[in-house]
Amino acid sequence: MRYLLGLAVAACGGLFFADAHAQSAAPTISFEAETDHRERGLSWSDGKAAIGASASVPLSYDLGIDIDAVSLRDSARHGGADLGLTVAPRYTLRSNGWDFSAGLRGNVFVGRSGTSFVELTGEVARTLGPAQLVVGAAFAPSQDAVGGSNLYLDAQLSASIPGTPVTLYGGIGHTSGSSNGDPRVARLRPGGDYLDHHLGVEYTDANIAAGLRYSGTSIGADEVDPLSRWTDRHYGSRVMAYLRFTP
Repeated sequence: MRYLLGLAVAACGGLFFADAHAQSAAPTISFEAETDHRERGLSWSDGKAAIGASASVPLSYDLGIDIDAVSLRDSARHGGADLGLTVAPRYTLRSNGWDFSAGLRGNVFVGRSGTSFVELTGEVARTLGPAQLVVGAAFAPSQDAVGGSNLYLDAQLSASIPGTPVTLYGGIGHTSGSSNGDPRVARLRPGGDYLDHHLGVEYTDANIAAGLRYSGTSIGADEVDPLSRWTDRHYGSRVMAYLRFTP
């Protein structure tokens, strides 16, 4: 599987450098600071503040690539990695207000070998006026880096308040999977299968956005192995703040 990940990242890099400048559409880039970086209700920055950068590059009308980098603050969840890098090419089919996307996501953890993994992704999105609904799935085939397979299903809804620079959003997700006996299964499922949810509000002014987000999970303290080197205590409820700049 590590060869598949290397191939995915290499292919994405090749697409980026070979084709990005050949397209008429310009990429979008943003920089973000947040009090805690959470994915699927779990802290990826050891419960500490994090900084990150994101880029979305349209390679053609239907094909694009998203690249994200975030500081991990030596997170135990990722073996003490310094930096998380995500490379995600995707193909999108648009029809009658619906967007259908499929892609591949390579999750690379710089500074710690044996932790990077690949996911297959899919999304269905519908925009109606100021509101957007997105239903998605991400499947990681069995890999030692995540102690087996991992399936994440989620639904997210966002809506801007007409006449204001405020957007409300929220979502719910469910993580499940299999275990091959590797203790790294605790990275993405510290208490086994679980639900996560979040609610947030964002204020946008020109190229600056600021927001507050509440995140929580169904994971109980008695479900997590306190001796596992691949998890931490940052899986419960928390309110986070963030500031994003888009040049």
